[in-house]
Amino acid sequence: YYMDALAMVKGAELLGRKKDAERWQRLADAIRASYNAKFFHEEGCYYDRNSQTANSIALCAGMVDPEYRQRVLDNVVKDIRSRNNGLTGGDVGYTYILRALEAGGRSDVIFDMNSRYDVYGYGYMLAQGATALPESWQALPRKSHNHLMLGHLLEWFYTYVGGIRRDDSVQAYKKFIVRPEIVGDLRSAEASFRSPYGLIRSEWTTEQGGFDLLVEVPANTTARIYVPAPAGSRVCESGLEVAQCKDVESLGTEDGYRVFGVGSGIYRFSVR
Repeated sequence: YYMDALAMVKGAELLGRKKDAERWQRLADAIRASYNAKFFHEEGCYYDRNSQTANSIALCAGMVDPEYRQRVLDNVVKDIRSRNNGLTGGDVGYTYILRALEAGGRSDVIFDMNSRYDVYGYGYMLAQGATALPESWQALPRKSHNHLMLGHLLEWFYTYVGGIRRDDSVQAYKKFIVRPEIVGDLRSAEASFRSPYGLIRSEWTTEQGGFDLLVEVPANTTARIYVPAPAGSRVCESGLEVAQCKDVESLGTEDGYRVFGVGSGIYRFSVR
């Protein structure tokens, strides 16, 4: 309800209907205040029964006041860790758990949750002999054994492991971001996506004593590429120092990444 009201605000603003936007914003504010009064426990910084889903939905919906966001996220992580990296969310809640952990910079927890074979999740499904996605985490024989319902992890594979993300400032991947995350014991990843402008591709490996990233940027688009590079490391593109590459614009550093702006083409970054 709250997210729907905010969508109406955005739509009204885009249409230039200021009074309608104000009306929907008042409704959104009232929903948010009522929800927090009913379900938020300030003393422990959690929602409802402190479940993974309750806390994650509140985070993703934007219900949580900024000063409490980190502590609410910490409660999600704490509950997952207390269950031996097990999850309690189902088909409705699981996507919010993933999105909350992503936004909070906890892809490490997502990896730990989904690389186990002894707790309910994807690894458990594989251990039960699944060759397609079952309807239940337990891969129960009475449930469907070819079901998309719990397939939310696929988005994380593309947008965080592969790193392909849409730039929200424009439509249809006219601009996009490639920001791969190296998590767990992963040593390589490949992801591709056929956007309206053409193929977007991200391939990375850490197996050569450093980091190598290939990015394909389709015609008539631009990309912002984040290359994980420790301070003092040497970053090259196609064998040349990036400072010597006229088609690569250096945009600074951010959270351990070197950031570059590029146009269409195929780029091969290396970090040593």
